[in-house]
Amino acid sequence: MLDEITQFKIRLRLYLTIFGAAIASFFSAVQYTRGEIITASISLLGCFYFLLVIYLLIQKRYYLWKGRAYLLFIPVTILNIIYLHPDFGIYWAYVGVVSFFLVMDLKEATAGAAVFVMGAFYLVSPHYPDPVLYRIYGTVLLVGLFTFSFSYLIERLHTRLNKIATYDPLTNALNRYTFNTSIEKTLHRFKRYETPSTLLLLDLDHFKKINDTHGHQAGDSVLTQVSQLILERIRCNDQLFRYGGEEFAILLPQTKLTEATKLAEDLRQIVEAHDFNIGHSVTFSAGISEVQDGDWTASWVKRCDAALYQAKADGRNRVISALCKTENQN
Repeated sequence: MLDEITQFKIRLRLYLTIFGAAIASFFSAVQYTRGEIITASISLLGCFYFLLVIYLLIQKRYYLWKGRAYLLFIPVTILNIIYLHPDFGIYWAYVGVVSFFLVMDLKEATAGAAVFVMGAFYLVSPHYPDPVLYRIYGTVLLVGLFTFSFSYLIERLHTRLNKIATYDPLTNALNRYTFNTSIEKTLHRFKRYETPSTLLLLDLDHFKKINDTHGHQAGDSVLTQVSQLILERIRCNDQLFRYGGEEFAILLPQTKLTEATKLAEDLRQIVEAHDFNIGHSVTFSAGISEVQDGDWTASWVKRCDAALYQAKADGRNRVISALCKTENQN
């Protein structure tokens, strides 16, 4: 769902940008024939900008400056048209207000549209009688209000869907779907820039006994607290995922195996020392592996899994590296 929304936004902005390039080139030609050199030059620059945005959207999936350069072209052109031709130029104000919310983020679009509307009202006010001006003010403001409300609801919906599609609702860790996409991005960066990254898989020891003895609510509480302990210890650019029932994964970008092993040992001690209010300590076993040449998602995870199973077989409550099988234990 989230990917579909993201792809829809990319396609929408692409189509709007193509439309903007066509309109800008058309207006540039018309304005040159009328002798409006300044306005025509702005429209022509806008056309070149739109063409650059189209190229980057298609080739790089990158939205140049998040649409902010749009402010330099279309709204300025519309205001200039209102100034030169107030009799019909004001009709373009409606298009200008709506276009802000189509090409920019909500907060920036709201601020930009507000400034644009004030400029349009200032330019048009000397040219119409008061009854007509009040109708213009009212309709432009209503269009802006309706467009803002719709954009706000869409933004809220997208944020909510992003939360649902990305995070585990119990532990607030990232979910398994996000794990797969994050691993793929990390592997891509490694292949391109040789950036070191390390993956850690950990599994809570004897977790089924916790559920059987203390109930599933106690088990859920343990999972939530373990997640919180880990999130408080790792860096802001590290990522914690709920990989399975009682299994977590930690992706450590720009981190060598030795550094990751020290972190895993710190986490093991923190979790073991924490009071979970169940009458005994909670421990975990972990397997670690640094990304290697030729890795893909399955091979990297498989090495971590093998190290994790080895940690379980060796007695649990320990951290083992998939490369050198360095063991850390109380």
